[in-house]
Amino acid sequence: MQPITKSNWIEGKVLEHINWTETLASIKIDAKVKPYVSGQFTRIALEINNEIISRPYSYVSSPLDNFLEIVYVKIPNGILTPKLGKLKPGDKILVNNNSYGYFVMNEVPEGDNLWMIGTGTGSGVFISLLKTEEPWKRFNKIILIHGVRKENELTYQDQIKKFNLKYPHKFIYIKSVTREKIKGCLNIRIPNGINNGKLESISNTKISKSSQFMLCGNPDMIKETISCLNNKGIEINRKSKLGNITIEKYW
Repeated sequence: MQPITKSNWIEGKVLEHINWTETLASIKIDAKVKPYVSGQFTRIALEINNEIISRPYSYVSSPLDNFLEIVYVKIPNGILTPKLGKLKPGDKILVNNNSYGYFVMNEVPEGDNLWMIGTGTGSGVFISLLKTEEPWKRFNKIILIHGVRKENELTYQDQIKKFNLKYPHKFIYIKSVTREKIKGCLNIRIPNGINNGKLESISNTKISKSSQFMLCGNPDMIKETISCLNNKGIEINRKSKLGNITIEKYW
């Protein structure tokens, strides 16, 4: 909790509030914050009982957009998200003036292909990154993998179609729904898809040290996926030693 006098908050205005499911939503905001880099996160807040209550959220928008966008999960007994869920276009919202984090393209070493692997809201940051030119210029092929529990959690399908149309020979999108069997979707957990070779088969791309991997979302998925990749000789990218895995945990 932060005093409402803090100067690092910018008052923004809600432009659009989309409810993807009963518990999953996104907000587009008009707020003149300092420049940020795709892949970074900010803090979104509301004044509640004379205090600023904030939570971190990665940008879904990119610096090329004329709005800010975040995607969030409504926590029924939470302090902030039930009130976020009631916001309407025109309502005020607070955005931190600064952006944070190193889940950005210039932290990812060189490679032939880029695997972007996310669960739940973790795909949002990849939308931000893919709206920019850098990943498309740097990598021969980009494989976006999104794992969710139910089909209606597969957000931003219209934007993903735009990537497909613009980069038909570079972009591969794989979706997996674990609690429903849906036509056109896998029905497996991401680590299992690595171990059994299914993701390599569908993408027609070998998982190897010649690729880079960005992982975002559920910490258990990240931990298990790292273990699967380690078994193939693929290591985490560190400041002290370049590797092939860059991660962003969501809690």
